[in-house]
Amino acid sequence: MPYSLAFCLALLLCQSVQGDDFTSAVDQFTQQHCIRCHDARKAKGDFRIDQLSRDLSDPANAIAWQDALDLVKLGEMPPEEQPRPSAKELKSFVKAVETEIRRSAQSASQTGQIELRRLSHTAMDNTVNDLLGTRLRLSAGLPQDSEVAGFDNMAATLTQSGEFMRVLQQNARRIAKDVIANGPDPRVSITQEAAELERGKSVESDGDTVVLWCSKNRGHVVWPSKFEAPRAGVYRIELDMSHTIHTAELEKKITDWEGKKHDKNGKKLVRVPGKPFPPNYRRHVSIVAAPFPLQYAGGASVGGRRVALVEVGPTMATVQCEIELEKGETFFVHASDCPRGARSPWGVIDSKRMLVGELLRVKQLHIDGPLLESWPNAITRELLDDKNHLSQSALQTLLTRTFRRPVPPEVTALYQQIFEATQDEGMSPQAGLRQVIESMLCSPRFLYERPFADNKDTFAIASRLSYFLWNSMPDQELMSLAASGAILDTNVLESQVRRMIADPKSDRFVIDFAGQWLGLRRVGAMLPDPKLYPAYDPALERAIRSESEALFSEILHSNRPVTDFLNPGYAMLNERLAEHYEINGVEGNEFRRVNLPAGHPRGGLLGHASMLTITSNGTRTSPVVRGVWILENLLDSPPSPPPPDVEPIEPDVRGSTTIREMLAKHRDVATCNECHRRIDPWGFGLENFDAVGAWREQYGINGKGKPVDAAGKTPSGETFDGVVEMRSILMQQSDRFTQVITAKLLSHAVGHPTTIAERVAIEEIVKQNKQSGGRFADLIVQICTHPMLLQIE
Repeated sequence: MPYSLAFCLALLLCQSVQGDDFTSAVDQFTQQHCIRCHDARKAKGDFRIDQLSRDLSDPANAIAWQDALDLVKLGEMPPEEQPRPSAKELKSFVKAVETEIRRSAQSASQTGQIELRRLSHTAMDNTVNDLLGTRLRLSAGLPQDSEVAGFDNMAATLTQSGEFMRVLQQNARRIAKDVIANGPDPRVSITQEAAELERGKSVESDGDTVVLWCSKNRGHVVWPSKFEAPRAGVYRIELDMSHTIHTAELEKKITDWEGKKHDKNGKKLVRVPGKPFPPNYRRHVSIVAAPFPLQYAGGASVGGRRVALVEVGPTMATVQCEIELEKGETFFVHASDCPRGARSPWGVIDSKRMLVGELLRVKQLHIDGPLLESWPNAITRELLDDKNHLSQSALQTLLTRTFRRPVPPEVTALYQQIFEATQDEGMSPQAGLRQVIESMLCSPRFLYERPFADNKDTFAIASRLSYFLWNSMPDQELMSLAASGAILDTNVLESQVRRMIADPKSDRFVIDFAGQWLGLRRVGAMLPDPKLYPAYDPALERAIRSESEALFSEILHSNRPVTDFLNPGYAMLNERLAEHYEINGVEGNEFRRVNLPAGHPRGGLLGHASMLTITSNGTRTSPVVRGVWILENLLDSPPSPPPPDVEPIEPDVRGSTTIREMLAKHRDVATCNECHRRIDPWGFGLENFDAVGAWREQYGINGKGKPVDAAGKTPSGETFDGVVEMRSILMQQSDRFTQVITAKLLSHAVGHPTTIAERVAIEEIVKQNKQSGGRFADLIVQICTHPMLLQIE
């Protein structure tokens, strides 16, 4: 392939500086600019340049030199207060190190070999869904996979324990039973009007609706009458609902509260606590699964597990969700999103007893499920002929799809024997197929992405592309191109990558990669203090996560510049998030592109509430954590861990002490100063954003504390005041940012941290991308067609 030839030539041309020249060049530079801080006497940052081997044939040494070179190129080293190297000195040092790194990469493997890698949890689930059409999850209950640099699909951490296999086999058996079924069609479509619904405590009828008092108590619920899930699966629920509060108009009319005692002065307690809804306010309603029949005991709270959380607005509307139920389960509706209160919900008006306060009105409930495309499943019809015999050709096709490559005849024969053994034991043909499916899903051939057999392993190429861009198995088109060998053609390969990006399945890549790179999976893990941030609710939390996914999707699918991650000039917003950001003119729940004026703090990742929230602790912001996030995720220059003897900073929610003042004592400690000098400025630039990403000018509750100081000075000496100026400095390092995201994409694709040879390839890819316009979808294509990813010579 053309790229392979260019790659080899580039490495050969880098041999102009040999080992002795490298040693001489770096010794001269390090003695002049590095040794005073990084020798045995000081060893700042626990790093000693005098002990760093000049033998770059060892990949660990090459990577250490690359890390040191990155700090020099970023301007972080030497420190600003130390003598700075001249442009000539800097150029000589950079050239010497880069050339020697390329020489070491040439002698190392040029093909980016990866070890055997198990499918991640999400890849398992997506593959089973695409393969068998089931919505059940193979990963349910499996031990959590460990992360490396934020990613959970690294080969080294995707282990397989006894507990893993025990749960996996249970899930595989459950999925096989869901896919291969006989008997009557279990699918139901049920509609129940309000009058038909079962109801718990504090529920009344009002015309064609049933009215629930909103409460933390699960006794105040309604549920479908006589509904029991006929089998395990996914069910679609539709509810016609609205959420209202009529405290204000009824408060003056109430003559008494049922069961409410008088106060110490003998007067009736008639005042209803709570605030009226703001315009277009939306509450949340829980859907909770529980065993059938529902064990409701006269007002006692009902047990169960929450399977969905849906928004409900002030006007009657249909709300839809999909929930997973086990066979024999039902569900109930619970309006728990409301202030906690101990008073009775029943007021007396003109001798009439009625519910007063926050109320949920339910007009109708509809249930569809389990959600199956057909009955019996198409796979059953394909695998069994009219005489209930197993079709060998259909089995061969299924095994090829399952294992993502043609299987040897002896493997097909093995699964044929599994089926025949069940028939000899008197089991039904459907039961035999279930054992075949269960065995397939537990096979290493299914669970693992296999290493490349050779540099023409076209099926490995198809799998690597599909698990990178779809987080799932190859489709029929990819498999056909792999079978014919056409996938080796560069033009065909590029066309397929662009087709895969345009396919809706690429949304899985957006969610999976962005969720790990940006930490979106951690949104909501540290809930903000509701007393300090009462506006934070589930709707805002979902919008916060969705904003970053929407920006990633927009940049990818519109082939926008890579720099749009930092400064796009627009934001991806829905109404709830726009209100949070105080941006007017956005209506509705759908995310859309909203242009922003120049110098606006929102739009790019630095203004996203997702990042700003996960780098806070629920009560206050943390410039240190935010600074580390920027260094790790945008500049790939992580600092050393903090010393164990440094006490944590206690929050001051009143705002009488600024975070800058609290961090001062850390910078006064010699062991802390070096890292805080690198970290703190990036975090200080984001201080105008509070712990939930809202804009502020002052610290403390309701902005009544000291003024925010968002000024900073980078280690390379650039000064800024606020996020907009800090963003401009990062934009000046856009090449570096492109290298960082390329490295993370490549690592995510191959399943290991980048090697020194891959870092050389990344430099080539970034250079090529810049020359072609610096666009993100083009970058993905350039990664996917590089021999480092596909091991093509």
